[in-house]
Amino acid sequence: MGMAQTDASTQGHPVKSNWSWIGKYLIVIVAALVLGAVLAGLEPFKSATIGTARIGAGSLVQFIAHGGALALLWALGYRHSAQLRRIGGRAAHLTSTVLALITLIVVALAYGVLLRFISPFLAPDLKPFVDWTFIVGILCAAAWLLWVLFADSEAWIEAVGMDMHRNAARKAGAVPGDDRARG
Repeated sequence: MGMAQTDASTQGHPVKSNWSWIGKYLIVIVAALVLGAVLAGLEPFKSATIGTARIGAGSLVQFIAHGGALALLWALGYRHSAQLRRIGGRAAHLTSTVLALITLIVVALAYGVLLRFISPFLAPDLKPFVDWTFIVGILCAAAWLLWVLFADSEAWIEAVGMDMHRNAARKAGAVPGDDRARG
């Protein structure tokens, strides 16, 4: 069933029912962070500046790398929630929670990424505006997460209960749905 379906996010390629695609995202995220750090440490990037604000080229490279990694992290969470929705069943109820959680993480991390880049040329009277913009964004993402946790609490309780039941069955030597354990 999973191999015959197609999805716009995979550009017409068959949807994989496994989760190996997560590795692609993680590899690119790590590569972006490492490459950004390496390039920013090279002498041409350390000494070159951009514009009248004298922004270092190394800072720009790190900003692009960190911003790209955050965008990919959010895309990973979005695709993960979309795959949970396609799978259906109990997993479909957890999609909103995944998306809200990844949004909270990305918005909170984006503050540090942006502030590190803009602080050399940020006017002191504008910093409170940037701070409060991110405070509101983080609080909205946190409120969204709390709301979906409340709305989907039955699905979470059921998922945790099923996992506890499976673990207890494994310890007892029987896996639920395994006919070999019956006789």
